Amino acid sequence: MKHSPLFTKRRFLKFSLLGVAGAATLVAGAGAYITQTNRYRQRYGRLLVLDGHLADIAHTLAEACVPKRPGFPDIEQAEVVKRLDEELFFVSDNISSDLKAAFYLLEMFPLAYGHLSRFSRLTVEERKQVLSAASDTQDDTLRAVIANLSAMMRWYYYGHPSTWKVIGYDGPFANLPEKHSEQRVLYAKLVHETDSTIQAKKP
Repeated sequence: MKHSPLFTKRRFLKFSLLGVAGAATLVAGAGAYITQTNRYRQRYGRLLVLDGHLADIAHTLAEACVPKRPGFPDIEQAEVVKRLDEELFFVSDNISSDLKAAFYLLEMFPLAYGHLSRFSRLTVEERKQVLSAASDTQDDTLRAVIANLSAMMRWYYYGHPSTWKVIGYDGPFANLPEKHSEQRVLYAKLVHETDSTIQAKKP
């Protein structure tokens, strides 16, 4: 049976998220609880786009995607979540919305496939098993969504200078000091200004 061309990948993502979230609600018992329990968000200071729970999902996905070996930086040293937040701040609302939906789809995926916990609450090894299971699913779009999220985490990880020496990469700047783009300078300024405003409002 051929799919209607009107049933776009974006619509599939939205419907998949609703379906998996529905199964998750039956298992977990409370939808609001999902966005109120954050283990990792406080580690990152001010973020402009990622709400508390999205930061948790991104953090735990990155942990499951990058190597944990002697000499390799961890994902906080490589600023994976902060770089993701920066990129999401500058993309269109449609792209940002789709990526957020994809992260929540990943978060619910284990509950719909036999696990008793959400993705961000699994151990690292369990998360790796979930990603492996997702890569074997017969649904091409679902497989592509989760695979691309994993690839994005690796992209930000290996794009950070802290990883270059351990992988034998000299870097793209011919040993010249890195010059940040206007976008990166603006993001850093906005984060700093927001932090300063928050501190000023504290009693």
